[in-house]
Amino acid sequence: MFLRGLCVSALALLGACAPMSAAEDATVPEQWTAIEMEALPVDIGAERIGRLQFRGGIALDSEDGWWFGGISGMEVLDGERFLMISDRGDWFEGRFVLDDAGALIGATDVRTAPLRDTNGQPVDDRDDSDSEALTQLMDGRFAVSFEQRPRILIYDVNRDGPFGAPVEGPRLDGAERLPANSSLEALAIDGEGNFIVGAEGSAGSTPIWRAPIGATAPVRAAFSYRLPLGYSLTSLDRGPDGGFFAVERFYAPVIGARARITFIPDSAFEHEGDLEGVEEIASLTPPLALDNFEAIAVVRRGDSGVRIYIASDHNFSDRQRTLVYAFDLVSN
Repeated sequence: MFLRGLCVSALALLGACAPMSAAEDATVPEQWTAIEMEALPVDIGAERIGRLQFRGGIALDSEDGWWFGGISGMEVLDGERFLMISDRGDWFEGRFVLDDAGALIGATDVRTAPLRDTNGQPVDDRDDSDSEALTQLMDGRFAVSFEQRPRILIYDVNRDGPFGAPVEGPRLDGAERLPANSSLEALAIDGEGNFIVGAEGSAGSTPIWRAPIGATAPVRAAFSYRLPLGYSLTSLDRGPDGGFFAVERFYAPVIGARARITFIPDSAFEHEGDLEGVEEIASLTPPLALDNFEAIAVVRRGDSGVRIYIASDHNFSDRQRTLVYAFDLVSN
C-alpha cells in the first residue's frame, strides 16, 4: 500500500535490480520468466452488490505451465501493476489492463519467479512454500505469511529482485498451534507500520495479531475477528483512507462458493478482544459467478474513489478458475 511509485518503477525494471543481468553474465540466470497469459472477460452477474459497483472481471489462464494459479495474495501498485503470490511459493508480476472508462478488461506483461528462503534458495518443500498473504511495508519491501509452517518473511524485491533472500519477520505466539491448513491467511500493515495478521479460522472467530515489525519476543494475539458460520478469513488490506478491508470465503458442496467483503475501522484496535465496528460491505452469493477468493487489494482511483480488487485460488483444479474482479466502493 505504501511507496507505490517507487515500487512500480522498480517492478517495471526488475532486471536492473539484480547486481548483474544474464545478458551481462551468462552464468547468472534471469530472475523472471515471462509467461503467456490469457485473460477472458467474466461478468459477475450484477452491476452493484452491497456497496460495491462491479467494474469488470477476468479469468486468468496460461498454457506455459501447469503451475500457474493458486493465487493467495495480491498487491496492486501504481500504473495498475500487480504483484501476486501463489500457495506453491511463486511470485507473479504483471499489469492489469483497464478500458477508457476504468473497467478491468485484461492482464499483460506477466512473469514469474520462485519465492526464496532465508538462505536464498527456492522454497520447494510443500511445508515451506505454502505462501498465503502478501502486503507492502512502509519502506517499500514486501512481507509474505506462510501457512503450513507459520512464519512471516520480508523481501526487498525493489532492491534484490525475486532472487533476494528474505529476512524473518516477528514471531507470533500461538501460531505454531494453529491447524496446518488454517493458519496465517491474512496480512496487512497498519498506519503505524505494525503487522496486522489474521488466521483463517472457521469456528465463529479467529485470532488477530498486531505485531511491530521489529519485535524481538513472540507477540500474542490480542484481538479476534468474528466470522459467520462456515466463513473463513482469507485476506486483509489497508484502505487508502485508513481502516482495513477483509475478504472471507465460504464453500459447501451443496451451497457452493460464497464470499463476504467487510471493513474494519482503525478504532477496532483500540481495545483488546473482539474487533468492534466491523461493517459488511458486500455479500457475494449465488447465482453470482464466484470462486475461492483468497486475495484482496485496495487502492485509490482518481482523486477520491476507492478500487477493490479480489482474486481467487483455483486450487489447480479444472473445475475452478483464477478470477480477478474489480469493484468501486460507493456510498450507502
